[in-house]
Amino acid sequence: MWVKRELSYALIQKRFQDKIVPVIYRKCNYEQLHWTLASFQMVDLTGGYTIGCRSLLKTWRR
Repeated sequence: MWVKRELSYALIQKRFQDKIVPVIYRKCNYEQLHWTLASFQMVDLTGGYTIGCRSLLKTWRR
């Protein structure tokens, strides 16, 4: 419930535009949280923490 509320709030705030990066910690049906999540670039940690962190840093261009 809280994730849905936080995401809905962030989506309408201009200051969070292009700053939302969903992180998948374990397999889930993220589309149940919000239909827009499928359109975001996601960082998947289910394949391993190191690989996921590299993906996150690449997303942040670091």
